[in-house]
Amino acid sequence: MAVWFQIAIALNVVYWAIFIYLLTRRRWNIPALAVGVFHMLFAGLISVAPIRSFLDPNYVGYGLGVIQLEGLAVTLPAALILGLALASAWVAVGKAHGRWMKLVMVGDLFFATSMGLALILDNSQNWTFQLGEYVSVTGIWGLIILLGFFTLPFVVSAIWAARRIRAGGPMNPALSNEEEHDGRPEDHGKGTNSFRYSESLV
Repeated sequence: MAVWFQIAIALNVVYWAIFIYLLTRRRWNIPALAVGVFHMLFAGLISVAPIRSFLDPNYVGYGLGVIQLEGLAVTLPAALILGLALASAWVAVGKAHGRWMKLVMVGDLFFATSMGLALILDNSQNWTFQLGEYVSVTGIWGLIILLGFFTLPFVVSAIWAARRIRAGGPMNPALSNEEEHDGRPEDHGKGTNSFRYSESLV
């Protein structure tokens, strides 16, 4: 087994351990979990790039959409991209709402734009989606499918994150509908107003 593959496994064990710990805090729901797992898988693909580009003189280079780098020039950008992917995964399941979701939104828009532009600006002859020996889609439909696989997930995640920036309340999946919706709105309003009125008198 190549040493770089071993390092990648060791790093990913650490990254996933943190992710699983955040899951145990029960601040996520199903969409948050999906976004988190997606970013963890994406981070896994680039987990060793920052270290290998710094230590291996024969490292061939690194590319993410329109970003194409070689040698030591890979180290810092790859580390930032890895950090952004991991942070997005951990924030998605650890926070699931609030201003930290801006990090997820901005990162996903960056990833989607970089890979989307790379596909669109590429030679149209490369707009080919191949599935085995019998399915091959080329041209504009091939481009649409490629965008769907490599760009759309980041766009969907960015939209979800944007909607969660101002959202509040618990994200615990164990929270029952009865706890979320019981009680009339006017009752809640009365309780809040009464508290504020009492506080002002004090």
